[in-house]
Amino acid sequence: MTDILQKNCSFIAKNNDSLTKKLNNVVSVNKNITLDTNLVGEYNLFVDGIPLHSITGAQEEAKNIAASITHNDYGTIHIIYGLGLGYLADEFIHALKGKVVVYEPDLELLAFVLSAVDFSENLKTERLYIASDLNELQGILYKIYRYKANATFSYLDYYKTHSTGFDTFVEWLKNELVLISHNFNFQVKNMYSFFNSTLKRLDKKFQLKKLTDYKDSFKDFPAIIVSAGPSLNKNIEALKNVKDKAVIFCVGTALGTLYKNGITPDFLNVIERVNTSHHYNLPFAKDISFISEQFSEPSYLDIPFKDYFLTNSLENDDSKWFLEKAEQDFVPFETKGTVSYHALYSAYYLGCNPIILIGQDLAYSNGSCYSKGSKFEDLLCIFDPEENKYKIVAKDFDKFKDAYCASVNWDEDKKLEKIKLRLEKYNQNLVTVQGQNNNLLPTDSVYSLFINYMQDFAARHKDERKLFNASLGGALIKGFEILPLNEIFQTIDVNVDKSALMSDFYAKKTDAGYDLLKVRKNLKKDFEVLKKVLVIAEPALEKVKKFKKTLETNPGFDSDKSKMLDSLSSIFSKIVNDYMLKNRIIKMLTAEEYSEIIYLKREYPKILDREVLNLFVEAYFKYFYDCTVKINRTLDSLSNTLEELEKIK
Repeated sequence: MTDILQKNCSFIAKNNDSLTKKLNNVVSVNKNITLDTNLVGEYNLFVDGIPLHSITGAQEEAKNIAASITHNDYGTIHIIYGLGLGYLADEFIHALKGKVVVYEPDLELLAFVLSAVDFSENLKTERLYIASDLNELQGILYKIYRYKANATFSYLDYYKTHSTGFDTFVEWLKNELVLISHNFNFQVKNMYSFFNSTLKRLDKKFQLKKLTDYKDSFKDFPAIIVSAGPSLNKNIEALKNVKDKAVIFCVGTALGTLYKNGITPDFLNVIERVNTSHHYNLPFAKDISFISEQFSEPSYLDIPFKDYFLTNSLENDDSKWFLEKAEQDFVPFETKGTVSYHALYSAYYLGCNPIILIGQDLAYSNGSCYSKGSKFEDLLCIFDPEENKYKIVAKDFDKFKDAYCASVNWDEDKKLEKIKLRLEKYNQNLVTVQGQNNNLLPTDSVYSLFINYMQDFAARHKDERKLFNASLGGALIKGFEILPLNEIFQTIDVNVDKSALMSDFYAKKTDAGYDLLKVRKNLKKDFEVLKKVLVIAEPALEKVKKFKKTLETNPGFDSDKSKMLDSLSSIFSKIVNDYMLKNRIIKMLTAEEYSEIIYLKREYPKILDREVLNLFVEAYFKYFYDCTVKINRTLDSLSNTLEELEKIK
């Protein structure tokens, strides 16, 4: 390793140690890589005699690309395909705001350049990141992505022309950025909602078994994931024939269809924060085990299922908090916010192989949105020739209204209002995705995200599991082999007796394994932390209220207002540093409000006008107001939980 490479690696290792290890293993460069000068005397890099940078001006080329960037703020992530000699990365660091991430898939070229060019000054800024494969890049993107961040993509012409994986990378990056943005912003905006739902009947949830205690219980036994897509009806008869040859996981909305066709699944997966028990409060529930996240609305506890299992997904802070209170190790589990994926990962975690999807259309095929027998079977997707577009309509409006509003006590006017808004949202979110027959199918934009989740699962686990999709006619899910259900079972041998397998499963563990004394002790600690933060937040709220009144009569920005703003910022920092960074419960209560203030601080390091001042004051008002309200609500919930836990011997 050259001194220059060692110097570069010492900085790269801080964010991507796996790359430095790979660079250390590059003993020699076998490619024809050379250095020469271009027409203006700048160094240029050549691969097989082809220049990577402009022969008439590499720095000018970099300046022109940087000048074309439309998003340029402190939260922007600038992604560059290919390092070259680093002209583009260097220009981005000096001319643009935000982070710069270079993806260079050619490890030999990367080793050559990092051995010849000292990048340490740019790496010292902690704004430059380098990745050599998609896993490294994904890790970096998740690490540096921030609330309301934008991303840009740039490249040198050489890479687009001569890199065989360029087009594939562009597609991957587009999907990955959508997923990262959706996941991050969704979590920020919904973290309190998830946590607030977790608090409901928390004492009961701490007595439920953990699915993660049953890893590989069904090793190499087939699993069928049943979702409520329109194609489910095509598979009903085949499912009846193979139900004893696979463990069946069913999502809540599909349970009615199975019930009407005399099929009893083994597990029901539900991860809803609202009461959806009308989907699964059915007579055969006593023969089904229930799998759920701890944030799910707890009405299922009132239904006599055969057994209950909790999962704790790695995407949610409330999962980590839940396990921390019981001093339990965190076992990674995935849900991606979709119950079908939750069922898929349940089957994967329990060792099932192969895993088969049915009713997983993720598109509105043949004009239907849901399978027959489901609560929403009358929801249709039709093509309107007059407007030349697809539309979601309710075939029987009253039936759809009654099904959608089954769990709420709204009056008729409110039901009508909610249904009209729901249909409007369905139509606003309509997009098209690739179908299995290389056609375009209408679907919901959220479903298109779910396709990406499924494809990502397949890409990561294709070497561990056989994956089939028997949802014929639906969206294409890359990585899942498309076959009819009956044909799939002609290709696999099932030599294990399912009833014996299930008996062994239920005999493995009989208790939840939580130490409720530890739970009570740790909940009491959180209770005390909340009271301490409340003592700080309540007077801060009064202070910001006075500030708002001052602005109404004296809107200008002066030194006194600057001091008032500094005072609020100081209180905010105290809560963040003394409590939020040390206790997850404060993070969950204030994530959205905290992120908005940090975003403003990042975008407006100096307050120069009234408009920006008002943005900060409103953000601080929301932070301290919501902090006060949410803490009081949480104190009430924890108080009730502690009382209930005290009753348990």
